[in-house]
Amino acid sequence: MNREIEHIDRFLSTRVQTDHPVIEAASKQLLDAGGKRIRPAFVLLSAGFGKSKDIRLTKVAASLELIHMASLVHDDVIDDATLRRGKPTVMERYDEQVAMYTGNTLFGEAIRLVSEIDSPDIMQIMADTMELICVGEINQIQDQYDWAQSPKRYLDRIARKTALLIETSCAAGAVVSGASPDVVKQLRLFGYDIGMAFQMTDDLLDFTAKSFQLGKPVGEDLKHGHKTLPLFYSAENPDFFDRLQQVSHSSDYALTHTLVREVQRNGTLERSQRTIDHYVSRAIRRLDELPDVADKRSLIEIAEYIGKRKW
Repeated sequence: MNREIEHIDRFLSTRVQTDHPVIEAASKQLLDAGGKRIRPAFVLLSAGFGKSKDIRLTKVAASLELIHMASLVHDDVIDDATLRRGKPTVMERYDEQVAMYTGNTLFGEAIRLVSEIDSPDIMQIMADTMELICVGEINQIQDQYDWAQSPKRYLDRIARKTALLIETSCAAGAVVSGASPDVVKQLRLFGYDIGMAFQMTDDLLDFTAKSFQLGKPVGEDLKHGHKTLPLFYSAENPDFFDRLQQVSHSSDYALTHTLVREVQRNGTLERSQRTIDHYVSRAIRRLDELPDVADKRSLIEIAEYIGKRKW
C-alpha cells in the first residue's frame, strides 16, 4: 500500500499548513516523524468491501491520522515525554503551551476534513470517537500510579484510548465506500480486537524492545505510573505488588529498573503474548463471513503483523 499511504502523506502535508509559523512547524515536525500509518491503511482496506472509492476515503483516512497525531502530542504533555519515535517531542522542542495548541489545531483540521465529506453517518462516528478518546485520556490521567486498579479498568481505558480509533478506521472506510451494515459491523469488531492487540503489544514492547526501536527509553509506562498488561500479571505476586506500590512520581531509577528487569524474567511477557495472540486470532475470525475480496488477505496479514511486531 506504499503508493496509497504516500498519497495520504502528501495530502496531510497540505492540511497542516496554517498562518502561524510555529504551529505549522510543530505540525510538520509531527508529520515528518513518520509512523506506521496503520489507521489510514485500515480505512483503505475496509473500503474494499464496499462499492466505490473516491476522495472521501483520503479525507477520512487523513482525519483519523490527524486525530491520532493530536492525541500523541497531548499524551507527551501529560507524560512530560522528551522523545517520540526517537526524536524530540513538540513539547521538548517548543514548550507545553505550544504542544497543547498544536494538538488542538490538528483536532480542528480533522473536524474540517470530516465536514467536507458531507455524510451524517461519518460525522456521528467521528464525533463519538473524539469524545470517547478524550474520556480514555482522562481515565489514563486518573489511573496514574493507581497500582490497585482492576483489569476491567485497564481494558476499558485502552479500548477508548487506542482500540477505538482503529475500530473507527475500519468502520468509516466501509461506510464511506457503501458497504452493507452487516459488513460494517464485522469490520468494526475486527478493528476493536486488533486495536486491543495493538495496544497490548505496545505494553509488551515497553519491556522487550530496545530504546532505539521504541524511539524512547524502555520502561517508560512503569516510570509514568501506567499499569499495563505485563504489570497486571506480575502484580499477582504479592511481593512484586508491594514493591510496585512504592513507585510514584518521585521514585528513583533503581526501583523502576529493578522492577523492569523482574518483569523481563518472570514469565509474564510470554503470558502477555498469549493474550495478544487471543485477540489477533479472534479478529481474524471476524473476517470469516465477509466477502472474499482482495483486501481481505491484506487485513489478515496486517493483523498477524500487529501481533508479532518488534517496534
